[in-house]
Amino acid sequence: MIRISRGWRDAMKAVSVCAVLAMPLAACGPLQMPLEDRTGNDQWVDTKIKSGILGEFSKVDHTYLIDVNVDIWKQQVMITGMVDSKGKYFDVMSIVKQDDRIKTVYDHLEVADAETIDAYHKAEDEYGKNAVPTDSATQSVSDTWIESQIKALLLAEKGVSSVNYRWQSVSNIVYIMGDAQSGEELDKVLSIVRRIKGVKRVVSHIATI
Repeated sequence: MIRISRGWRDAMKAVSVCAVLAMPLAACGPLQMPLEDRTGNDQWVDTKIKSGILGEFSKVDHTYLIDVNVDIWKQQVMITGMVDSKGKYFDVMSIVKQDDRIKTVYDHLEVADAETIDAYHKAEDEYGKNAVPTDSATQSVSDTWIESQIKALLLAEKGVSSVNYRWQSVSNIVYIMGDAQSGEELDKVLSIVRRIKGVKRVVSHIATI
């Protein structure tokens, strides 16, 4: 098993964030990925919204870039993760809600004490992409592993367009958003996610189009 320290993981995430912030949006223009059920304009606006939020995070408190997940689909924003005070919670949500292009905010940001958050990060670092840690007292299944399973299983499933979904697993609770082409696809997606080992609960913001 390859173990990645939190410092290295955080550095890699920060690099990814910087890449998003540095993207030359004005030069790119509206683009449409052929398989997504989003118009080119939706993708363009979603990208600008996310880069704006992350830019504000970097100005106000760089830890928000590590501890808070921002997922966007058709100007609907899903916020997940953990912060260690109510002040930070209100700070994050205030930043997110500043953008009037956002249609809906799905607020799943948790407030936990610093020790709990630190233990969570250490567990994720320790267990990586393995499903079952050696010490199951802290966390039975890695969220990283759950997220990788969702990606693999949705991608492999016939009748499911995985590119139309965004998801996060936090403390083994999966939050998922996006568009399903039919009620059948919606049921299939939720069934797949619920069957993954370790998933405690699924919170769905999936619409049927």
